[in-house]
Amino acid sequence: MLAILSTTPAVHSSAELYEPAAAVTAPYPTAGGVARRSTGGGGATRRRRGPWAVVPQAQPGPSVVLLYHIEKTGGSAVMKWLKRQTHAPSRLAAVYSYSQTSCFFALHADLFPGMEPRWRDKLCGGAAPLDWRSSKVAVEFHSYSKGFFLRSVLPALGALKRRYAEANGTVVAVTSIREPASHLLSKYRMWPPRTADRTHAVPLPAWLASGEAHSLQSRALLSERPALPGCEGLTEARARLGQFDVVGVTHCLRPLLAAIEERLGLPHDPARTGAALAAYHRPQHWGGAIGREASEWTASRLNATGRRLLGDATRCDESLYSDALRRQPPPLETKESVKTLCQPPAAAAQWRIWQSIPRAAENTTLMSEAIGSG
Repeated sequence: MLAILSTTPAVHSSAELYEPAAAVTAPYPTAGGVARRSTGGGGATRRRRGPWAVVPQAQPGPSVVLLYHIEKTGGSAVMKWLKRQTHAPSRLAAVYSYSQTSCFFALHADLFPGMEPRWRDKLCGGAAPLDWRSSKVAVEFHSYSKGFFLRSVLPALGALKRRYAEANGTVVAVTSIREPASHLLSKYRMWPPRTADRTHAVPLPAWLASGEAHSLQSRALLSERPALPGCEGLTEARARLGQFDVVGVTHCLRPLLAAIEERLGLPHDPARTGAALAAYHRPQHWGGAIGREASEWTASRLNATGRRLLGDATRCDESLYSDALRRQPPPLETKESVKTLCQPPAAAAQWRIWQSIPRAAENTTLMSEAIGSG
């Protein structure tokens, strides 16, 4: 756990922060499909994630999708969709996971000399590097590799785009942002902070009061730096978000995927999109006793003081989320309803969480317009 400056009082009694729930509600639902592996303690089994897919054939019109995957914002579902594009008839030649970024860097070794641009046949799926001039590829920056993107890819993004443009190709930098309260709660349940003896989950109110939960998504755009007093760093985080070509919101992923298709010059394929989203289900909490402790915490369990702390922790990310709402791709013009496209169960749950904490009037209006009030 990072050492983080607290901007809220650190000591509160349990009774002051929350009220016992009559019944524990289910964890907040997210977009996605079949779990690729279980996570966390309690003896949970782990299954190796299938990290990449390669199609050994040239693809007309070079392009690269750069996915900046902030934890718990729907990036795993986007990766599931990208990998499905390698299925016959293939529309992408390769999809590299965050553990395979060296394969992407090897395609442009001169632009990324400090990023170990080595092509390894077993890791990268072939004896020789792909020819980027005739390949459509995607690469994920997630977990530790988000730092690679921020430190090395962003500074070279202009040169990379010019290179592809000269070859009649395109570069698409993509990310998604989630409603801050539901993001915080989801991250807490997925990776709960532990007590000093590591035998219990730190109660949600205590985590909120510590300051460690502040500005999670803004910090993800700033190399996971510790939270600063107030909203220092927010201007830089919003500027970083502005450098992405496509920005989506977690509760409405289909328009995001359609926007990627459009940028790549691919026809919309609702069958692949529907199959990818329907087939993906992410584990929603840590395993074992600690996971069960963390999963009991919901926004509805917090009393007024706890909700204020939740509002304080997410206040800075509200502006970032407002930017994402403004920039999210428009709903698709299909026979499907907008509610279907934007996954109403998840959106409705987000709205209930969102209503329970203090919000700026502008953000309330934006959220209402995005997913409705019910």
